[in-house]
Amino acid sequence: MNRANIISAKQAVFLLLTCILSTVDVFLPSEVAQHAGRDAWMSALLAALIGYFIYRIIIGLCLIFPDHSLVGFSRLLLGRYLGGLLALIYIVSFLVFCVMVTIQFSIIISTSFKPESPPFVWHMVVLVPALYVSYLGISVPARMNELLLPLGLLLLPLVALLNIPNINWDEYLPMLQHGLLPPIEGAVLTAGELTYPMLILALIPLISHKEKLVGYGIPAFITVGIALLIGTLSIPILGLKTTEASLLPALMMVRSIEIGFITRMDPFMMTIWFTGFFIFIAAFSYSAASLTRELFGFKGYRMILLSYGFIIIIAANIYITNVPLLRYFMQFPLTLWLYSVSLVIPIFLIIVAKLRGYPKQAK
Repeated sequence: MNRANIISAKQAVFLLLTCILSTVDVFLPSEVAQHAGRDAWMSALLAALIGYFIYRIIIGLCLIFPDHSLVGFSRLLLGRYLGGLLALIYIVSFLVFCVMVTIQFSIIISTSFKPESPPFVWHMVVLVPALYVSYLGISVPARMNELLLPLGLLLLPLVALLNIPNINWDEYLPMLQHGLLPPIEGAVLTAGELTYPMLILALIPLISHKEKLVGYGIPAFITVGIALLIGTLSIPILGLKTTEASLLPALMMVRSIEIGFITRMDPFMMTIWFTGFFIFIAAFSYSAASLTRELFGFKGYRMILLSYGFIIIIAANIYITNVPLLRYFMQFPLTLWLYSVSLVIPIFLIIVAKLRGYPKQAK
């Protein structure tokens, strides 16, 4: 197997972290505040636990068939055609995720930085380099991300520390004013964005020392939980009503920092977002192309990847200015879709595998 397509377990988990963190702090803080109100911090903690449970389900399924991707083990369990249909559902899902991330990037730029620029330009800015690095093999974005993710993680506590003078802790009170249901609703919505470990379903044959994926899960989701908690600081910093009404609360948090010469840090935030979206598209577009190659028996994935690049750019321009539609889709419809492909289907496949005597029979 080509070494360009081999990654370590740590690199795989780093990819998952970037895919989660790059999307979870864009529109989600505002939407969670609308559901959970002042108890959004409770939603953050509960969501991290739900996310970790989903991660363990996905890893558990993959370790039953460590040498097979989703295409291979779905066909083993469900047969050639039904298994192939299931794989096709994931390929389409991965492409839809890439389209959504591409649109999110252009919305951020168009609404907060360069409103006069056509969104199509920003679609190309993030999509072209992402496709290029994934064209070289999954190990290329994985190695890049291994260096970039720690730098991005440093920004989160830095934003929290520099905003300490702006924090009004009374905004968190009273707790549970409307009972337990609102923070649970917020947690379910948030945890939907923590389901991107489904990426492992495509990459598992390419990961060395797969058994380490289990141990890396706890520190990974502790990191996610901390990041989510920092995201909820928009409530005591900006106020609950402002957070609910804002399109990008995280960006407003960064812009609220004014300590001496330390001000206008939003370009750093935009750099982190760009890096995260870039890695996300690279990882999911590669996975979609890789699954397609295996599903239809093609010799390589690169021409498939380029074809998918055209599909993503065309789809991203269909509802290019419809921000309300995108935000609506990212709530209930997307959440339901994410839970279906990351939790419901993997649990079903695990049950089928156990009934058919796997993993002992898996070869």
